[in-house]
Amino acid sequence: MKFTNDLYIASAASWLPDVVSVDEAIAAGLVDEEHQNLGYESIAVADGVAGPEMAVRAGRLALERAVGIERDEVGLVLHSSCGFQGHEMWPAAAYVANETVGRAAPGFDLQQRCNAGLGSLCLAAGYINAGFTSAVLLTTGDNFAPPWVDRWNVQLNFIFADGGTGLVLSGRQGFARVVSATLGADNSLERWNRGTAPFAAAPGLEIPLPLRERGLQHAVTPEAEGSWERYEAALMDTTRRALADAQVSVEDISRVVMPLIHRGVSPENYELLGFTEKQSTWDIGRQVGHVAAGDQFLGLEHLVKQGTVGPGDLVLLVAAGEGFSYSAAVVEILDVPSW
Repeated sequence: MKFTNDLYIASAASWLPDVVSVDEAIAAGLVDEEHQNLGYESIAVADGVAGPEMAVRAGRLALERAVGIERDEVGLVLHSSCGFQGHEMWPAAAYVANETVGRAAPGFDLQQRCNAGLGSLCLAAGYINAGFTSAVLLTTGDNFAPPWVDRWNVQLNFIFADGGTGLVLSGRQGFARVVSATLGADNSLERWNRGTAPFAAAPGLEIPLPLRERGLQHAVTPEAEGSWERYEAALMDTTRRALADAQVSVEDISRVVMPLIHRGVSPENYELLGFTEKQSTWDIGRQVGHVAAGDQFLGLEHLVKQGTVGPGDLVLLVAAGEGFSYSAAVVEILDVPSW
């Protein structure tokens, strides 16, 4: 997607709980052998703080950092999550919106798994570009607490972390300019997260969630054949379109922000796209874990706070979520805020 009007990132923020050492978790018998050598050193684990509460903390900080953007200018709040938000049949986005920008801004929940955060940027970009509002607050927040889920072993190749993130998108000003943003999908891959069991009529029948088991069920079905090739093709297509719309190549990109997953013996998504680990944000990923839908907002904030990007640098943001859906965006750094 190219934009007929300028689009900016006014701020990015996160709120993460204290971390737990992976070695300590292994010693406590929490981590099975398959997840002990993924490269994570520690994982952010919240103690009694729900996902929407973490999203509010991150969202408020994002608004504080968005210099020149007033709360009443924010005409939409998009809240993304991967799991339980503290109550059943409850609009978490309304709570997040009320606690950050007030009672009048519409709040919508997005649950496109780990693609929801960056995907919400693409959706918000269109909303701003159409003239409906001049600013949108994007938040993410999740707590992967037992007994609902076994964060350490629930899925292949990563360990879930708790945390909240926020980002303010503006049509007027910001420290970075969104050059392009794209969405993609391959819906034929959705069964990897569903498995072969029939649909249930009520929630709470599978505790802890058997996500890995669902994938193993599907893996032996004819429908699963060629899944990696389809995943790779959709991811590459989404990213290539973002680069093409920005009229740049991989060689023009200074840093890449990818999902904080796939360490150990697994191939890296950033390697697949042509980047090195040094260009990625794995330095923070190994310290906090996979913050679900918030990895991209956290990663952008991290690059700014570390001073590893400067004016003129191009940053590529890429996300993928079960389903499977994808998003990518090219961002140009205009200046480095003093966060």
